[in-house]
Amino acid sequence: MTQTITIQPREGAAVELKGGQLLKVTDLEGGQVADLLAYRANDFNEKLSTGATIDYNGSLYVGKGDYLYSNRYNPLLLIVEDTVGAHDLLHPPCSTAMYRAQYNVQGEHPSCFANFIRVLRKYGLEEKDIVPPFNIFMNTRVNVDGRVEVKAPLSQAGDYVLLQAETDLLVAVTACSVEESACNAYRCTAIGLEIMK
Repeated sequence: MTQTITIQPREGAAVELKGGQLLKVTDLEGGQVADLLAYRANDFNEKLSTGATIDYNGSLYVGKGDYLYSNRYNPLLLIVEDTVGAHDLLHPPCSTAMYRAQYNVQGEHPSCFANFIRVLRKYGLEEKDIVPPFNIFMNTRVNVDGRVEVKAPLSQAGDYVLLQAETDLLVAVTACSVEESACNAYRCTAIGLEIMK
């Protein structure tokens, strides 16, 4: 049995996964980033750590066959399939503060941070629980001088990442809200989720 969810542009969703279940994250139109957070179902204090993932894998980049690790260095998700191979482990979720600092946008702005808060609040999670996500399809390149450059995603319509839960998890995914830069190729579109047994 497959459960399908469409995350509308600049929105988010939370799903519960049992160990062994598969989560397919699809770029429906191409050029769209999906931010992903994961928490161990029986202890939300154990959560995705991009730092531990970089450290354990020995790389800033992950792809097929790599694990996403928790802050306790336990594997949470295995990347089973990856049709793109360019993702980001460095950037925090976009937020009102980021839009103000980087784009001089005053007041509220749709953001991944706000969407994470909205979809995770019913599980008792709050602002302090939001950590840097796995930014699927975000095309971040690190230059030899250390400068970080965000380019348009390489994903085309239908490209996907297939993840396997290594334990029972709460997972939140957003369709990133940034249209002010190349992050989402200057436009925001939908993300598809499929949960498979």
